[in-house]
Amino acid sequence: MSQTPFKKLDNHWGQKFNAFIKDESTNISGTIKDRRNKHIISRAQALHVDKLVIITSGNNGYSLGNLARKSNIKIVSIIDKNRPQKVKKELLQVCYDVIELNLHSKYLLPEDTVRYARENDQEVIWDVTNGYEEGYEDVIKEIYAKITPDYIVVPIGSGGIFFAFAEKTEQLKLPTKIIGVDLQHKAYSFADKLYNPWPSPYEKSIENFRLNGHKIISLSDTEIKQTYNKFKKHIDCEPSASVVFAAPDKFKFEPADKVVFLNTGKGLI
Repeated sequence: MSQTPFKKLDNHWGQKFNAFIKDESTNISGTIKDRRNKHIISRAQALHVDKLVIITSGNNGYSLGNLARKSNIKIVSIIDKNRPQKVKKELLQVCYDVIELNLHSKYLLPEDTVRYARENDQEVIWDVTNGYEEGYEDVIKEIYAKITPDYIVVPIGSGGIFFAFAEKTEQLKLPTKIIGVDLQHKAYSFADKLYNPWPSPYEKSIENFRLNGHKIISLSDTEIKQTYNKFKKHIDCEPSASVVFAAPDKFKFEPADKVVFLNTGKGLI
């Protein structure tokens, strides 16, 4: 997978600082999830896994299925039954199966998702809903090959991307702080990929990173819509990715600060 663009970003805000964008919308499936899913498929092929199952809002399942098409691995996506039917239709273009469940009524454990995906006792099946954050490490390396940022702004969503970036910066003792942008109200949102009806396994880790100096910003649905409508004219992003560009409205940067905004994707679904 080739490097994605990194460039200086015009200042669209009232305060002065040095803005940059790392644009993951140019990946094969138009999302940063391609990074993680390429890593997952490589490991699964090496261990002769038959099937991968994932709970998804859309993008992650599409990416996984799209990247697995040239392999023998079957991809099963589990989506909430209230997701638009177009999501299921798009997923069926690249996935072996799409299972619709009421994800509000029950928290699915990995053994539950594997049971739903299983067709026979001989199948080797992995649940890949969470984990494998090392798949994002190349994004961090590509950023640091260009500059040493003071801040990197990422969407939170399920928490995996924030966790990966915060963990890596602390492991390498880098000066960078991660700013995660989340939903103000944990309910269905215009930024639909940031809303998860199931608990995040990263919640405690995210809180620990916050106590270590990383930042969390919350946006209302109105703020998300305003941000998306402003930045979609300049950047190929979906609403859930556009939230990062609201950070300067919530956080005061210094004029010398180097701030990288991570565009996680353009949203094929």
